[in-house]
Amino acid sequence: MAEAPLFSRVRVTVIDAAGCGEALNRQQDFPLDIGVNSLSNASQIEPVNAPALQSLGLTLLPGLENMRTIPRQGSVEIKGAYGVLTPTFKGNGSPEGHQALMGHIVENPYLLFDKTGFPQEVVDLVRDTVSEVMDRKVEIVRYPGTDDVNGVKFINTPGIGDRHYASKEGDGQLVIPIYASSDSLIQIALHEGVVPYEKIKEIGKAVRKAVNEKGFRIARIIMRPFEDDPDQKDGSFRRVSKHRIDFGVDPDELTLIDFLKEVGIPIHGVGKAASMLNFHGFDEERIFKLDSDERRMESIVADFADYSDLGPAFSFDNLVGLDELFGHRRKAKEYIDHFNMLAKYIAQGMLAMAKDDLWIITADHGNDPTQHKHNNHTNEMVPIFVFSPKIKKSINLGARDSYADVAKTVAENFRIADKIKNGKSFLRELI
Repeated sequence: MAEAPLFSRVRVTVIDAAGCGEALNRQQDFPLDIGVNSLSNASQIEPVNAPALQSLGLTLLPGLENMRTIPRQGSVEIKGAYGVLTPTFKGNGSPEGHQALMGHIVENPYLLFDKTGFPQEVVDLVRDTVSEVMDRKVEIVRYPGTDDVNGVKFINTPGIGDRHYASKEGDGQLVIPIYASSDSLIQIALHEGVVPYEKIKEIGKAVRKAVNEKGFRIARIIMRPFEDDPDQKDGSFRRVSKHRIDFGVDPDELTLIDFLKEVGIPIHGVGKAASMLNFHGFDEERIFKLDSDERRMESIVADFADYSDLGPAFSFDNLVGLDELFGHRRKAKEYIDHFNMLAKYIAQGMLAMAKDDLWIITADHGNDPTQHKHNNHTNEMVPIFVFSPKIKKSINLGARDSYADVAKTVAENFRIADKIKNGKSFLRELI
C-alpha cells in the first residue's frame, strides 16, 4: 500500500447477543419482539457493572436510557466512539449479522424451519448422509410437534437423548436427534460416548456438503455434542459447549475479509466468527476457537500486548457465551454477570493496546433473556464502541443505518473503501 493506514492493527469483536433495544424498522417481521431490549431488560434483574464500556459511552446509547448500573463515583470521562447499528438484513441469525458487519447484506433469506419444521427431504438427506459416514443404518428422531426447541430440553426429553445413547449398542439403527430454532440451521445432537468427537466433525462436514449440493439455502449446520451430566443423578445430559462446531455457508458475495486478504493484510479470528463466513478468506492456522469466552478474551488481551509485530493486521472475533449459555436459556442474572466479566477483560485489552491499534466492539443480534414468548434471538439494534489510544475525545456515532458501516470503516482505513459497496464509513469521525 502506498500510504500507511491511520490504524495499523484493527480488531472487530462481536459480543454475541448483546442487543440494546427493539429494531423498529423490522417490527412487522418480528411481532413477538415488541419491547425487547437484552441489556436494559436484564439489568432490571442484575445491574450492569462495566466501567470500561461505560467509559466508551455505554449508558449514553439510545435504548439504554433506563439500564440499571452500579453507580460510579465522580463523573465518567468518555474517550472513544459509541453508537448503535441497525439490522437491515433478512433473518436474525449470527451468519446474517456477521456477514453484514463484514459488508454483505443478506437479501435472499435463508430457509427457516421454526414454524413448518424440517421438510421430509431435508430429514432424509441428513439420515442418508449420517448413515454413510457411520456405515450404519440411521433413524432420525425429532421433538414432538415442533423442530424449534431449546437444546437442553431437547436432549433430555424422554425418547430423544436416552434413545440415542441406548442405540450405541447392537447392530440396529443408530438414533440421531436433530432440531432447529428460529434461525436457519440444522442442529445435530450427538453424545460423545456414542459418536467420537472426530466423527462428529466428519458428520458435520458431510451434512454441510450434502445440503449445499442439493441446493438447500440453509445458513448453518451446528454439531451439538453432549454428555452425561455428572451433577445430576437422574441420568440427564448436558451439552459440551466447548466442542460445538458450526459449519456456515459461503456468503453470496465477497466480504471485507476477502478484500483484505487480496492486499496482503494478515487475517486472524477468535471464537466462531470465521465459521459465520464459512472460513472464507481465513487461514486455518490463524483461527483460535478456544473453549470459553474467558479464554477468548485472554487471547485478545495477549494479542494487543504483543508488540513484536505492529504491522497492519485485522482480527474478527466472536464471544458466544451471552447467547449460547444465558440468552437462549433465559437466564437474565447470569447474562449480566457474563457481560460484566467481559467488560473486565475489555478494560485489560484497552490498557494493552499500542497507539496505532483500533478496537471496534459490537454485536450480531439480540437475545433478550427476559423474553418468554420464545427462546430464540430477538429483533434488536446492537451497540458499537470504538477505542484507540489515538482517540482523545467523546464521539457520538449516533444510530447507524447499517451493520456494514463497520466494514466500510475498516476498508477505508486500509485504503480499499471502493471494494465495499454497502455502508458508510465513520473513520474520519474518529480523528
